[in-house]
Amino acid sequence: MRKKKRVLVGMSGGIDSSVTAALLQKRGYDVIGITMQLVPKETEKQSACCNLGAINDAKRVASKLNIPHYTINIRDEFKHHVIDYFVNEYLLGHTPNPCVECNRYIKFDALEEKCKELNADYIATGHYCKITSNANKSRFYLKKAKDEKKDQSYFLYMLSQKQLSRTLFPLGNYLKSEIRDIAQSFNLINANKKESQDICFVTNGNYKSFIEDRIDKQTVKEGNIVDSSGNFLGKHTGIYNYTIGQRRGLNISHIAPLYVIKLNSKDNEVIVGTKDELATNTFTINAYSLVNPEQIQINKLYSVKIRYKMIPFQCKLLSINNDEIIVKATTPLKFITPGQSCVIYDKDIVIGGGIITK
Repeated sequence: MRKKKRVLVGMSGGIDSSVTAALLQKRGYDVIGITMQLVPKETEKQSACCNLGAINDAKRVASKLNIPHYTINIRDEFKHHVIDYFVNEYLLGHTPNPCVECNRYIKFDALEEKCKELNADYIATGHYCKITSNANKSRFYLKKAKDEKKDQSYFLYMLSQKQLSRTLFPLGNYLKSEIRDIAQSFNLINANKKESQDICFVTNGNYKSFIEDRIDKQTVKEGNIVDSSGNFLGKHTGIYNYTIGQRRGLNISHIAPLYVIKLNSKDNEVIVGTKDELATNTFTINAYSLVNPEQIQINKLYSVKIRYKMIPFQCKLLSINNDEIIVKATTPLKFITPGQSCVIYDKDIVIGGGIITK
């Protein structure tokens, strides 16, 4: 009869997931390493986290820890839910967050499936965040990590109560500098491995080339650049080349600096305006998930992030229905970008989040 609790650890070959496996093993868990093959073969060599070298690093760490290791191929699912989504959103004039979609549809579901197959009790990843619960473990809470600079709760707002009850995030109580020290104490082969800052499937951060390689360029039409009154100012080369707040590269002349304030895919227009027109304090999110629905209140003051690395701002929720939440910031904000995730916090607790639509 198995006495130890079994946990599947998603191992990318990087330092964080490797230390996750080592820490859980030290705490007495029966650890199994799982590495996911995600990116298409044609971009695998350039991928920072899913290439053959990364997979081999994960295998070497598993061997060092003397734990079983499996590789699972979920390239097709990743292409459908993440890459195709990424491309289509840009063509709609949105700025998507593929890491959120990967967590929503790919990583945690894949680990859960393998969890059933291997009769495991938990899954774990190297994300920097925390999970706590009430006394009788009937309600779970997703919280910010100790290391605020590394906190990744922003990417995980879609996790359900069931998922939280079966997930471990051991790095949430550590600083990144401590994780490197721990990796060295375990003599892990990747203790000094550099972190990747790019999206895993886009080489050198070149979104334009990545998108153009995956679309029929004949379908991309030039369109008009207009001001907020509809006055023609110039031509654009495809709205996927532009983003909210962009000033450079518009190739238009005007008496005052102009910024992209809206991308209208329906009429194939790039709409520009002044810095004042760029700012707004009210926006809408849909496709939302609430970690703890009973905690959410209309007109209560929350903190919100609409980009991963930004400083949170204060806001109130004006309304909530089955389809959308209307958010109002206490001060006007620039660069509110459709397609990005808006994540709502009550102090250090994630209340939920969704996708900005307007």
